[in-house]
Amino acid sequence: MTTQPQNEFYSLSDAEAQRAYVSVRRAAEWVPFFLPHLKPGFSVLDCGCGVGSITMDIAELVAPGEVIGIDMDESQLEIARAHSKQRGLTNITFEQGNIYQLRFDDNTFDAALAHTLLYHLSDQGRALREMRRVLKPGGVAAVSDDEFNSVTYSPENTSWRKLVDLWKKVVLHNGGNPVYSRHLRGLMLEAGFVRAEGHAVATEHYGTLEETRRWATIVNGVIRSPDFVKLVIAENWITQAELNEMYGEIEKWGERPDAFFAIMYCTAVGWK
Repeated sequence: MTTQPQNEFYSLSDAEAQRAYVSVRRAAEWVPFFLPHLKPGFSVLDCGCGVGSITMDIAELVAPGEVIGIDMDESQLEIARAHSKQRGLTNITFEQGNIYQLRFDDNTFDAALAHTLLYHLSDQGRALREMRRVLKPGGVAAVSDDEFNSVTYSPENTSWRKLVDLWKKVVLHNGGNPVYSRHLRGLMLEAGFVRAEGHAVATEHYGTLEETRRWATIVNGVIRSPDFVKLVIAENWITQAELNEMYGEIEKWGERPDAFFAIMYCTAVGWK
C-alpha cells in the first residue's frame, strides 16, 4: 500500500487536541444524510475513521453487516479498537489504510464514507474514484468536509479572524483545500458516480459555556503544538508575540457568556 504524497500532511498535528475534537462525534448528528441509505447486512467502509466514534454507530446500524474503518494514524486506530471492544461490537475492524490505494477488490462494499478527510488531500478526485471502485454496483458513497469560508463567531474577535485565515494557509500549505467541499456534488459526478445529491450540516457549533470552554481548549492545543508554531512562524504568517496574544484572547473568549462559534459542512451522497 502506498503512503500519502509527500506534500500532504494532516494539519491537526496535536494528537490530544485531535482526539478531544473528534471523539464526541456521533453518526446521527454528523452524517444524518448518509444513514437513511444504510440497511442491516450492509458492508461499509469508513475512510479516515480516526478514533471510530462515527464508525461504531454505523456498525450498530448495519449489523450483522461488516464495517471496516481505515486511517493512517495507528494511535487513533488503537483507541478505536479498544472502544469497539468496550461496546461489544463484533462486526467491525480497524486497520491502517490509504484512501488513494485501497487494498480491497472492486465491487466489495455496499456503502462507503469519508468524513472530514478529503479537505486534507490535494487530489479529491483520485480519492473519490477509489471509493467508487470498491463499491458494488448501486452502492452509495458519502463525503463531508468543513467549508472554511462559512466560519462564524461572536462577538467580533480579531484573534478569531486571524486564526481562521491562518488555518486556511496551513491546510493549503499541507496539501489540502479548506474550501473545496462546496464542489462535492460535481466532483462525485466527475469521479464517475451516476447520480449525486448535495447536502449541508451545521453540527459543529459551540454556544454554551461548557462548549465554548472546550472549543477554546482544543483550539489552543492545536495552535500551541510545535509543528503548527514552527510552520506559521517560518512562513512569516505570524510572530510568536502575536501567537501569545492569540492564546490569551481565545481563552478569554471561551469564558464569555455570549460566545458563539459555528462552521458549516458541505456534503454529498453519490451512487455507483
